Amino acid sequence: MANDLNKTRIDHLFSADIDLECWGFYPSVGGGVRVNSVPKSGEVFTRTEVIGEVVPGGEVTQLLRYNGVFELDGRITLKLNDGTLVYVPYTGKADFCTVDEIKEFAAGNIEKGVDVYFASPIESTDPKLDKMFVFAVGKLDNAKKPGKLMLDIYEYECLPL
Repeated sequence: MANDLNKTRIDHLFSADIDLECWGFYPSVGGGVRVNSVPKSGEVFTRTEVIGEVVPGGEVTQLLRYNGVFELDGRITLKLNDGTLVYVPYTGKADFCTVDEIKEFAAGNIEKGVDVYFASPIESTDPKLDKMFVFAVGKLDNAKKPGKLMLDIYEYECLPL
């Protein structure tokens, strides 16, 4: 069995540029440094066309642990042009800084972007999308005061041989 590999398929589903409003920077919570934002608007698109929009509301949260890794958690809702709703609850991680830089970030002295990675069991009014489990890779423009989250979202399927 160790020599057998599962059959895996990965397809780009869509991308999203999400405008955020940062409403909380907590430099000293029990687990580290917390930053909270809410999606305001944005576009959903394929490589060739805009196919929808980001619904205002939900939440994008980051908790910078003392090891320099952000733990990500959030809820984003997308509305496609055909009326399909896609709810994207997610958890993920982002390698942000060294342990030595955490105090500087908490003091507000470090503002830089961060690469994000997360997985999501999306829910949708479209039965085809509702069965998908997706992952996303992207970039948060500013870890301290997020204004934009840019994501590429992929469907993946792993089947035993």
